[in-house]
Amino acid sequence: MGISIRRIAVFLDRDGVINSHCGTDKFGNPESPLRFEDFQIFPFVGDSIKKINALGFIVLIATNQPAVAKGKMTLDVLNKMHTALLDKVLKAGGRIDKIYTCLHHPDPKQVVNLHLLKECECRKPKPGMLLRAASEFNIDLKRSWMIGDSWRDITAGKSAKCKTILIAPSAQNSAMCSPDATAKNLEEAVKIIEKEKIK
Repeated sequence: MGISIRRIAVFLDRDGVINSHCGTDKFGNPESPLRFEDFQIFPFVGDSIKKINALGFIVLIATNQPAVAKGKMTLDVLNKMHTALLDKVLKAGGRIDKIYTCLHHPDPKQVVNLHLLKECECRKPKPGMLLRAASEFNIDLKRSWMIGDSWRDITAGKSAKCKTILIAPSAQNSAMCSPDATAKNLEEAVKIIEKEKIK
């Protein structure tokens, strides 16, 4: 039997990296878009993912979307957003191999859809989505990257042994994690990965 070659990946958080946030929730945290018409993908995303692919990485999304558990958004709307994202990236010449989504939330005071009330292993900052992807795609996590705009993303990435880039670092997020690099957006993060790749 031949030796299976392990792949390298760039994991991307969604909100704040791929698309803009929609204000804040009642706890002061950035709110995900809850309606399809509010799902605004940043203009540089398609080209950025195309460049990541050209560097030899597969691209995977790892996103917490507890709004479904909270009854703020339906699964149909979420799936419509993700279909639009995949299509937009494909039209730009890039490819997202899979979108991993955690729908769970552990707080019974916030959860409406009780089947999603769960202290799970996939909700970031836990690395469950990344570990599952590594198994499914035969990924070398130590040569892979996690890019996100929250300490939860960076913690998940580090727990999975990935290199990490924090997008648009705030004082709060920076204090709660230690990313390998910081960038103002995905476009700038890709340049960091490119420089590291050619070293």
